[in-house]
Amino acid sequence: MLDIIICEDNNYQRKVIEDIIINQLKKLNLGISIALTTDNPDDVIKYVEDRRVKPFIYFLDVELKSEINGIELAKKIRKYDPMGYIVFVTSHAELTLLTFEYKVQAMDYIVKNDLNKMENKINECIKEAYNDYKSSSVKTGPIQINVGNKVIYFNPDDILFFETTDKNHRIRIHTKDETIEFHGTLKEIEEVLPDSYYKPHRSYLVNTKKIKCIDKKELIIHMINNETCYIALRYLNGLLKKC
Repeated sequence: MLDIIICEDNNYQRKVIEDIIINQLKKLNLGISIALTTDNPDDVIKYVEDRRVKPFIYFLDVELKSEINGIELAKKIRKYDPMGYIVFVTSHAELTLLTFEYKVQAMDYIVKNDLNKMENKINECIKEAYNDYKSSSVKTGPIQINVGNKVIYFNPDDILFFETTDKNHRIRIHTKDETIEFHGTLKEIEEVLPDSYYKPHRSYLVNTKKIKCIDKKELIIHMINNETCYIALRYLNGLLKKC
């Protein structure tokens, strides 16, 4: 599911934006939440870099008192989240023209001069981003994985399973021919995969189309390439129904 990131260096303005978003999310009941709110663009870059498998909705102040402004931040975000929804918030409408200079695709621009208009625009942006996300091919088309400086696209049907590693926020993807490690969490990955995937254990996310057999006694899944995954007992019935 989509979540929201806010970057605004004015504490009062940031609180105003947060309150508006929280109130709108309660009304909309879309399952969206605020993942990060900060005055530091470096916090945003680090957060997004560690969660490259999911898109976010961004509300970015243009005039950040930092080494980079909000539009430069957006350009950096695009390296890690090319599908994200970027909304610029500014006190100076003329600064929105800079987005063309920096070639940053923005979803919308919100001017801070009218609270009611801000509320309406934020509400519209959240609903539009949510509807676009839900109607997109994110769960049926290729999934995008960032591995180092490379972006690799996988057909979900070609993947056998995902598993956690002993490193924090490191996931291993298993295909029939290879395994690849990348930054992410199973929860984030699960949100962009089709319904054929099931999480039978906290450490595994399995493509049920690629299961060869299930050992109900030993609680082990045997995949078509003879690799194995574990099953937590409480998820066994759910796995059997899914298969």
